[in-house]
Amino acid sequence: MEISLSQKYGKLQKILSRHKQVAIAFSGGVDSSFLLYAACVAIGSSAVHAFHAKSELLPPTEAGRVERTVNERGCRFHPVEIDPLGWPEFVANAPDRCYLCKKNIYQTFLTDHSFPTGALLFDGTNRDDLGQERPGLQAVAELRVQTPLADIGFTKQEIRLLSRDFALSTWNVHASSCLATRIAHNEPITREKIVLVSRCEALLQEHGFMGVRVRLSQKTASIAVQQKDLPVVQKKHVFSAINDGFMSLGVSKVIVDSQGRYEPLG
Repeated sequence: MEISLSQKYGKLQKILSRHKQVAIAFSGGVDSSFLLYAACVAIGSSAVHAFHAKSELLPPTEAGRVERTVNERGCRFHPVEIDPLGWPEFVANAPDRCYLCKKNIYQTFLTDHSFPTGALLFDGTNRDDLGQERPGLQAVAELRVQTPLADIGFTKQEIRLLSRDFALSTWNVHASSCLATRIAHNEPITREKIVLVSRCEALLQEHGFMGVRVRLSQKTASIAVQQKDLPVVQKKHVFSAINDGFMSLGVSKVIVDSQGRYEPLG
């Protein structure tokens, strides 16, 4: 029997309130920001530790949002520097890349000198994530990281709705992900490719396209914009300007993903 949204939130509060201290794997996105808020309400901000993996694989706009959100909550912030481009198995970019990366990051959190003694690590995985291909979930399970949002059955849309009700600044931000996910499997990940993807996505944002992905295979860039923006990006003069910009950055060919991306924000 499906339970109400308020009942789900009550269950989340009950789970979190069992702990004297909790550590949150904090990306700054919708899910982890909601979980961070819930933890601070349940046990108080001083008992909540936000662990954030800092690396050049994150879109530049993410860093500012992470710090703003943590400051809004008033919890303890633990930015942890990581260097995935120094991990040979990550750079090789095999299909299990996300599993290897997630496991390395969460192991780093769990063994960090500032990790609270006796605390558990919580992750913002939601129910929708369970139905997608997410190799990182295997690492979450192996390390016994807690996933209360998924366990209770919170969907992404429900998390956005409650985040809006609680006036969280992240309620309607577009989903984000590590820039390495834009590079085709088995093509080595390099700093140059990461920078190229980042600059291409920034160029699209300058043209007014938000929530985009630029996927790179060899020197071909595939643009995935929100479905509602497909008619705009396919206009000859708009695509021409984007194409010229991408070429100037070092891309050889530009194509538009005709499926687009669908991401309801509330």
